[in-house]
Amino acid sequence: MAVIPAPQLPSVSCSPAEWDTRCEQAALYRVLDHYGMSDLANQVVGARIKDKPDQYLLHQYGMFYEEVTASSLIRTGSDGQPLDPQMPPPVDGAQNLAKWIFGARPEVNFFIHGHCEDVMAVSGTKQGLQAVSQAAVYLMHLVTYIDYEFFEDEEYAEKFQKTLGSKDIMITRNHGYYVLGRSASEAFFRTYYMRQACAVQIKVLSMGVEPHVIDPQEVARFQDQMYESPHYNYDGSTEWAALLRKLGREQPDYKT
Repeated sequence: MAVIPAPQLPSVSCSPAEWDTRCEQAALYRVLDHYGMSDLANQVVGARIKDKPDQYLLHQYGMFYEEVTASSLIRTGSDGQPLDPQMPPPVDGAQNLAKWIFGARPEVNFFIHGHCEDVMAVSGTKQGLQAVSQAAVYLMHLVTYIDYEFFEDEEYAEKFQKTLGSKDIMITRNHGYYVLGRSASEAFFRTYYMRQACAVQIKVLSMGVEPHVIDPQEVARFQDQMYESPHYNYDGSTEWAALLRKLGREQPDYKT
């Protein structure tokens, strides 16, 4: 069977700040794929263009995360619709998410909507994320929950933004999750450890013994200690630099 190449896109003309955003976002797609956090051609990674805060970048529908490059990303307006009529449509549902998230949260520059199986499994429980690991302790105060709906009408849009509020992670019951970040590194860091927290929870609960769930007061104390510590960056910046070096060695075409 003949190999079908990814669709050819028009050449990109943009500012240095936009190109920097494109490279960061393309790196985010590749890193998510490397760690097994992609879902065929589904899911969404959105970015706000650094020097044009009312314009966003999304990937085209049908493109796998491993194929995304800086020049393949689609520039959209604040309504989530492509600004260049020559460009193909973004991934399904991305326009609404970009409009809802970036429109309501000016401090957010990247978001990830994903379907990692471990997180989906936990989203299907009434208890949701439980304090059975350090990763869960780190994240729990960031998390809120919303019930699943297939149709995204205006009523759901209002519910989405109201439920999200000032939280940085929203888990959709029986479906997936949304992770927000001020940077690509912060969005990835939170997504990586949310997947880890859910994976650990599934293993703990599958052991058939009573789990040790950390008391809420202790959770709050540990969170204070974590964020006050001068020895760790909870925005993922330490790991992100190494991840970019890894991509530079193994997948340098992400910057093309």
